[in-house]
Amino acid sequence: MKLVTAILRPHRVDDVRTALGTYGVHGMTISQVTGFGTELWRTQTYRGRTFHDESVSVARIECVVADADVEDVLRVILRSTESTESGAGKIWVLPVETVARVRTGERGLDAL
Repeated sequence: MKLVTAILRPHRVDDVRTALGTYGVHGMTISQVTGFGTELWRTQTYRGRTFHDESVSVARIECVVADADVEDVLRVILRSTESTESGAGKIWVLPVETVARVRTGERGLDAL
């Protein structure tokens, strides 16, 4: 099993959720987080004053999938978030040792 984590612009969340649901991934965690990437800050103007915003509001989507589905899930996320703009997001994949469903005690792929 793998944990797929995507950091995306908030307005892309519905597109990703719909696309993953169509593919068959129905369980995911979606969080609002802040952070920054290679661009350390954005310059903004508010009421005539310029300031640097050091963090940006982004969405974090996490889902655990079977090893065989990882490439397809990556493709689904990338297609639903296509952008040429800087700061469009990142996706990473980590191994998951085990998963357990709290309600039933099921483990592994059965818990997904």
